[in-house]
Amino acid sequence: MNGRNTRGPGTTARVRAADHPAWLGAWRAWVDCWFRPIDPVGLHVLRVLAGILFLAWLLPFAARADGLFGLDGWFDRTAYRESARLADDARSPPGWSIVYGCGANRAAFYAVYAASLAVVGLFTLGVATRITSILTWIAAVSFTANPAIAHDADALVVAVAFHLMIGYAFLGLASPRSGRIAWFGDMNQSLWRVMRRKGAGDSGEPSAAANVALRMLQAHTVIVLVTSGLHKLQFGDWWAGVALWYPLHPPLDTSFEEARSHASHGIAYLTLLSIGAYATLAWQIALPAFAWKAAWRPLLLGGAAIGWAANTWIYGSPLFGPAIAVGCLAFVTPDAWRCAAAFGGRLAPRSK
Repeated sequence: MNGRNTRGPGTTARVRAADHPAWLGAWRAWVDCWFRPIDPVGLHVLRVLAGILFLAWLLPFAARADGLFGLDGWFDRTAYRESARLADDARSPPGWSIVYGCGANRAAFYAVYAASLAVVGLFTLGVATRITSILTWIAAVSFTANPAIAHDADALVVAVAFHLMIGYAFLGLASPRSGRIAWFGDMNQSLWRVMRRKGAGDSGEPSAAANVALRMLQAHTVIVLVTSGLHKLQFGDWWAGVALWYPLHPPLDTSFEEARSHASHGIAYLTLLSIGAYATLAWQIALPAFAWKAAWRPLLLGGAAIGWAANTWIYGSPLFGPAIAVGCLAFVTPDAWRCAAAFGGRLAPRSK
């Protein structure tokens, strides 16, 4: 032998792979999935959409906010004390709220309410996001604590706010920044400026915090939807395909004439309801199989849009649909957001 290495590059790669156990490759793939720094443009887009959702949720309470959330409102101190004596399965889980500190002071309560709206507005605009993201989460928790107006979508609002808080609380901490940016976050995070930047390199440094926050929101969204789909399987109406009939025709609100109005096309109408019910089950339960695949992204986002419209029309729930839509948009990649921004830029005339 002449002492030279006669192994080719393929042989070297196989030897290196053989030197490492199989679990190490799986571990590295898992770490890369969760902690690889990415362009944070997706986090910025979700911040704006979620901020609009939070404002649309909080603003309608303005006229009766003290009655809805205050300790002297419709669910007052006496109600809290009496509900604490209920059985565990009959009462809502205990919560906390910053408005409890206002007591019966109506002026203090509305000051907290106005400050919460201001904080959410600043967070939506991208101002001091390291601070306003935390305060936005506190506001979301505080205004979902009252069991008198509790809604299934409240938990989704809190979850979205929590994951955004995780992303912005740690965004940019890995790189050397000035003291002001380190404490308050990058002040140059308005969506208009972020989307007009040419590429990922111009959008600020890639961030592992953005990846972690989006991955957590993705996982949470999948868990919520799959659990919801499996829960539906406990009811015979979903198996029979007639579950949508009841919210569309509430027994106490539907007259005999309204119910009989479908008699002439009853089979077609029930078939349509069955297709909708089975499609809902299939989309929710099979979500993990296609949610992370780019080729199936239209099915993910299309299903979220249809679910949004259906929840608003059938169940009269204006909050659940957009919260799920924000969660589904967390699956959109930074490159896809950049392509969408470039396409929108070609459609809209550039400002001079």
